[in-house]
Amino acid sequence: MCARRAHASSIRWWKGLRRASKGSRSKPAFSHSWLIDPPSEQLLDTRENRFVRTSLYRSGNGSSYFISPYEYNMPEEETSMVLSVMKELNEEPPPQAILDDEIALRSYVESNSSGLLKGTVKGDDVDLPALLGRITAQYTCGYGTIEHLLRDERVQDLYIDSPPMSKPVYVSLGGHIPKGLEGTYATNLHLTERELRRIVSVLRYHSGLPFSEASPVLECDLRQYNARVTAVGPPLSSRGISIAIRKHSHDPWTLLRLIDVGAITSTAAAFLSMSIAGRRTMLIAGPRGAGKTSLLGSLLFEVDRSQRIIVIEDTPELPVAPLNEYGYKVMGLNVGSSTETSADRALRTALRLGESVLVLGEVRGPETRTLYEMMSAGTAGSSVLGTFHADSAKAVYKRAVEDLGVSKVSFTATDLVVVAGLVQPKGRRVRYRRVIQIAEVMKDGPPGGFRDLFIYDPQENSLKPTNELPSSGTLVSIASLWGMTPNDVLGELKVRASVLDRASVLLGPERAARPGMMPLVSEAFQVAREKAISKGRYPDVSFILKKWEEAFNGGAE
Repeated sequence: MCARRAHASSIRWWKGLRRASKGSRSKPAFSHSWLIDPPSEQLLDTRENRFVRTSLYRSGNGSSYFISPYEYNMPEEETSMVLSVMKELNEEPPPQAILDDEIALRSYVESNSSGLLKGTVKGDDVDLPALLGRITAQYTCGYGTIEHLLRDERVQDLYIDSPPMSKPVYVSLGGHIPKGLEGTYATNLHLTERELRRIVSVLRYHSGLPFSEASPVLECDLRQYNARVTAVGPPLSSRGISIAIRKHSHDPWTLLRLIDVGAITSTAAAFLSMSIAGRRTMLIAGPRGAGKTSLLGSLLFEVDRSQRIIVIEDTPELPVAPLNEYGYKVMGLNVGSSTETSADRALRTALRLGESVLVLGEVRGPETRTLYEMMSAGTAGSSVLGTFHADSAKAVYKRAVEDLGVSKVSFTATDLVVVAGLVQPKGRRVRYRRVIQIAEVMKDGPPGGFRDLFIYDPQENSLKPTNELPSSGTLVSIASLWGMTPNDVLGELKVRASVLDRASVLLGPERAARPGMMPLVSEAFQVAREKAISKGRYPDVSFILKKWEEAFNGGAE
């Protein structure tokens, strides 16, 4: 009886959905996900390749992300070919060693499918066997239609809520996307319960992790898509299985890229860059999804390439490999569930490795007290950086002292707290990632005191310097370290901001987003800075900008 009621409910829902969308639903025989045709809405953006066409729409009901994959529109004979290959692969499965490796299995299915389809042709120079081979892999050992969303570099988060038949898949767009198109979109993709369970089976098989009523949470990596997936099922999720996928950025974020998307101003970025050069201790705070890790990764590009960086994290998210590729000296210490090394032990090991910039992917456990003990004793390295779950500088202090047991005196070893947040200018539906506070820890006076140096202005949707900035203790400390006056350090801040502004204009959004540009900008700045000092022209903004541009144009790609 319950099954009949559920089926009747599904039929009513599909009919209602078709009336509401003024379109029709479709799927090929080998897929268990439905697509709804797009209604008449305002088209914002469209892009297309041989696998899928993606369109963004806006209407009074919100924003929509529509996909039209090749396999949902391909000729019937091609669908028959894919079904035939799937049958043959099912009858003669690959060896167990290949089955156990997700990437090897996909490669096996694609190559064997192409071999079985060899000789088929299609116009317009399309390699049909390769095309259908990828489709076959996608719907057998892969993740089905949602792979089109995972392959879109603009998609940062993907949500599948339960029950799947009653809700579309949602995506969050950001990164390489024109301003104004960031935000959360409902898609035209609807998964059946059968498809959702198939996806979970693939995740469970390749991760080797349990997923049942006794273990209702499954967290694992999607290596092929550089993503992290979390699946939640009954009894924790009363309405069925839900899945959230967080994609790590393929291209590391840099300060130039953050400036371009409006996440931070050039002056604030210059201040953080100078603080890294001045060996300040910094915590990046914020809620989930606010961009803490992206901001921390961008600051690692500000470390002088002569220094060594030691990165400790349980889930590899920071751009260790790209940094090494661009000439930085980075050592990664992983403390994930697959290793026996705790974060505390890794931290103690890192402290014995000599002078280094120390980076903790997330400050949250017993290692926090160890870290602050070393920072207070002055043995924690040239600079310490880490992320922290809190939504303000005051909240960072409260959690560190009250929840994690850091003494009030030890906490003053922190120099700066940088808070990333999600904002909705003028109450719009779209949420933007922004740096909303840069505060320095007061070294004198009662514990827990902060001085705001930059604060987010919601009216202007921008991070603004406060009147406290010129008298900042951070700038005074940097001036002392460098043998300069505080006024000279303020002059350097202006110079660095001007260089970032000039670099953004000179490069344009596309080139500025490339991670390899930031080291070139920094190296050219150091050349220009040395010339200004040697000629007694420091900190002359116009002189340094001219020399920077000469040095940069001589080394830029």
